[in-house]
Amino acid sequence: MPRIERAKQFAPFDALKGLQKALREKEAEAERNADKRINIPEEDV
Repeated sequence: MPRIERAKQFAPFDALKGLQKALREKEAEAERNADKRINIPEEDV
């Protein structure tokens, strides 16, 4: 088997379609929520 053909079988693939996108969205949401918690005025705590 040629080297290029062997290399293809080890190439990364997205086994769970959309997982990376969903993780990025959740991370962005968590960062937005953290920013909101940080900016709470002391008198409202």
